[in-house]
Amino acid sequence: MRMSIPAYICLGLGVFFVAFTYALGRDTQFLLKTLPMLLVLLGVPLALSFMNRRHTDQVDLGDYKYFKIKDLPSIRAGEPVRIRGTIKSASMKWLNRPNFRISDGTGEIGVFMFWAPREDINPGDKVEAAGSLRVGPTKKQNIWGIKMAKMPDSK
Repeated sequence: MRMSIPAYICLGLGVFFVAFTYALGRDTQFLLKTLPMLLVLLGVPLALSFMNRRHTDQVDLGDYKYFKIKDLPSIRAGEPVRIRGTIKSASMKWLNRPNFRISDGTGEIGVFMFWAPREDINPGDKVEAAGSLRVGPTKKQNIWGIKMAKMPDSK
């Protein structure tokens, strides 16, 4: 389970301010009130990550019809799709909501994941991704990804 960088920053700032304030006054009542709040700052992101992973584990890639990227423009938005290809670029991994550009030799498409894949996926990896086809404000098609996994022949 992972937390995003902003979650770590919030937790770190909370610990710093609690420690600083406690060092100034040495009030144990203050600690008794703030430590549960710090546990919430730690627990909520971890619980959400756990629930996301549990949901991902229940998704069967076989339930999604396989398409080549070149065939996706003929599919209507909202349809569940599955693609295979090579990661060309990855961004937003620090938010645990990574965006990938995937190419399968017939075209290229963006895959925006709702949560971080279980494996660390980097450019050059061969992957299989499943999600629903969406059209963004620029009229470009993207996939809102539910699950992504490395292919066995990936590096």
